[in-house]
Amino acid sequence: MFRVRRTRLDNHTPAAGAAHADERHILLDDRHITDSGAIALELVLNALPPACGDTNESDAGPDTA
Repeated sequence: MFRVRRTRLDNHTPAAGAAHADERHILLDDRHITDSGAIALELVLNALPPACGDTNESDAGPDTA
């Protein structure tokens, strides 16, 4: 699950992120995004399919069996 939060970051860091287990935290500088924008981004990210690019199945090569 994605969590998008607005906070005051330093002048040279407009965004930061961290992942813990099944949670992804995105911190955005409040000078760069509105409350509505953060909510909309969180909703869109959480609407994505859970395995969208998170698996290594493509690295295993084609199934030739």
